[in-house]
Amino acid sequence: MIASWIFAGELLEAVMLTCFGLSWPISILKSLRTKYVKGKSLGFMCLVLSGYIAGTTGKIILARANGDPLSWVIALYIINAMLVAVDILLFVRYRHNLEPVTEEVAREIAKTLHEE
Repeated sequence: MIASWIFAGELLEAVMLTCFGLSWPISILKSLRTKYVKGKSLGFMCLVLSGYIAGTTGKIILARANGDPLSWVIALYIINAMLVAVDILLFVRYRHNLEPVTEEVAREIAKTLHEE
């Protein structure tokens, strides 16, 4: 009975992490496509990354303290943390871009480079 409650708890935690985690690839793809990060918050992303690191560390400490094997849910914490780290790197890379790179902007950039 207890084992089924523990599995249900881990399953619900995995659902939560999956729901949160689905937003990061979308955010990353948008940044890669537009090379524009206005509206994103470096502080918020660092806070979220800290939360994922704390969650992962907590799972490891709890498993070691109880003599249990590591939970498979840790993989979701690590994946999410990696995605947030990528989004942070993109933020740092594109933070100085003043506007999104649309097709029109890309043509103007190419024209300017071609003229020089």
